[in-house]
Amino acid sequence: MAKVFEGVRVIDFTQVIAGPYASYQLALQGADVIKLENPKGGDQGRVMMGGGPEFLEAGQSTLFMSFNAGKRSLGLDLKHPRAKEVLTRLVAQSDVVVENFKAGQMKKLGLDYETLSAINPKLVYCSISGFGGTGPLAGKAAYDPVIQAYSGMMTLTGFPENGPTKVGYWVTDVAAGIHAAYAISSALFARERTGQGRYIDLSMLDAALGFISPMVLHYLNCGIQLGQMGNGSPASPSPSVYPTATNLIQVATATQAQFEKMCGVLERPDIKDDPRFATREVRAENGAALYETLCETYRTGEAHAWEARLEAVGVPAAVVNTIPEALQLEQVKHRGVLMEVPPPAGLGKPMTMVNASFHLNEGSPGVETPPPHVGEHTDAVLGEFGFSAADIAGLRAEAVIG
Repeated sequence: MAKVFEGVRVIDFTQVIAGPYASYQLALQGADVIKLENPKGGDQGRVMMGGGPEFLEAGQSTLFMSFNAGKRSLGLDLKHPRAKEVLTRLVAQSDVVVENFKAGQMKKLGLDYETLSAINPKLVYCSISGFGGTGPLAGKAAYDPVIQAYSGMMTLTGFPENGPTKVGYWVTDVAAGIHAAYAISSALFARERTGQGRYIDLSMLDAALGFISPMVLHYLNCGIQLGQMGNGSPASPSPSVYPTATNLIQVATATQAQFEKMCGVLERPDIKDDPRFATREVRAENGAALYETLCETYRTGEAHAWEARLEAVGVPAAVVNTIPEALQLEQVKHRGVLMEVPPPAGLGKPMTMVNASFHLNEGSPGVETPPPHVGEHTDAVLGEFGFSAADIAGLRAEAVIG
């Protein structure tokens, strides 16, 4: 059964995370994503977060592999005078362009929306940048940590004694990628109705603020600036990760009923009846005392046993897993979160990728090919767009393509 974006062709100028994550979501749903890379080195992400010398030598860092399986790579020097000749033909026969250069860079290359939509009025063109294409910070360079700092996200993360703390993953990059994939999908849907393309100006800062919107609204509408939550949350300010006789356990008692049920599981009615802990408001004021009191009991049992008992009465709880432990969960295996693709050249074993986070009743997401090497599909792609063998040889002789 065909995937939902089968037949959609994407010209992908992106690098590192935000843009590649967005186009990977389209590839998972069947889009033909043609990744344009500088023949000399390719995507910057190829040398970030290597899995060992053999991965870096093959240009297949684990970061790069995470977001580029199922794509085809065309090696093209965008600064070469003849690159526009190649791109004009590609754009005329494609549906989507996605790029994440600094704002204004594509215009300098003569590859901005106004220029390319004149070639193909049905084109959906998505620009992803740190701060968007307009405003006083447009054009400012940004990676994920910069956006975490600018957005205020860091002031919500970690413990007060440690100061503002970056989330331990590129969360604003991925937030921007999710929003970009959604925006592109929306624009393609609109095009089905109107026949017209769209321009999407997507800001990582905007996406980050959207991710923390409850905290933003809490300040704007209530005048309350939230600080670092440690292992608590705005809905349950007291720490909620407890040591047990084995692992740590996370217990989320967001409601009064859940808190009282937890006290019942712990066989500690004295906690429920203690005036210091009677309501959510006073628990927030006496969080340290409550935490120490709860730890006394949690330490007497095993984490998995506590989880089962809490879950049985409707209290959300989870053993704190390492990533290897999470990947062994039967739920993860059952859902098909992981998928295997053949080994890229230079690596001797199949590679495991992370699939989309949803299933469809027909045409569910997935990819079948490994992340490409730089320029691996140059000749095949150009041939599909009408370039002859002689044309391709000429472009290569002039170092337009790799």
